[in-house]
Amino acid sequence: MKRSLLFAAFLCAGPAHAQIAPISVVEVFYDAVPSDDGLEWIELWNQGDVAVDLSTWSLGWGGTTYLSGQAVLSGVIAPGARFVVGGPTSSADNASPVFDLAVDLDSDLQNSGTTADGVALFSVPAEEVTAETVPVSVVLYGGENESGLVDATGGVAAVDVEDAPSGSSIERGLDGIWRVQPAPTPGAPPQPVPEPGRVVLAAAGAAAVASLRADRRTRGARSRQ
Repeated sequence: MKRSLLFAAFLCAGPAHAQIAPISVVEVFYDAVPSDDGLEWIELWNQGDVAVDLSTWSLGWGGTTYLSGQAVLSGVIAPGARFVVGGPTSSADNASPVFDLAVDLDSDLQNSGTTADGVALFSVPAEEVTAETVPVSVVLYGGENESGLVDATGGVAAVDVEDAPSGSSIERGLDGIWRVQPAPTPGAPPQPVPEPGRVVLAAAGAAAVASLRADRRTRGARSRQ
């Protein structure tokens, strides 16, 4: 009896190598200033310690589902590496990315609005993805998730970040929090995004220091007269 239970548990657990590799969507540039066509990109990050062949992986985005647009992936993402998909145009208009996979994301990524849109990574080929397929990584941006887009648990996903202005990206920081990134960083680790309150305080502090120095110079000039 005990042997039967142990054997059943082994079958349910499956081999260790069957676990999903820790690859995530970490940055998305979806709204270029002049036109989105040929300028959009998505960055993936392999947080694991083994290389992963992406030939059986795919991206999807939407919309009412993640099937509004799809991208077939290929290539190998090394452990710890970042992998940029999109373009194929690289210019100052989209932060001049170096593409690991240059492919036009057609149809274009959604620019969002009052209803949230999302980008999803799947560990199966694009032709096998259906509206019921559960992604391994997602990001939702914009308003409310009225379409019920799902996350990696299969449940209705929470919205991660607000809609990004044209020319900005949305990026997941090393702390796991998604933010609007005014200076996109394709293929590179995220840069800190200054919080507005800190920016104001820093500016006020700099102004106070400048005023104090000016006052000291004025007093010094008067004392020499």
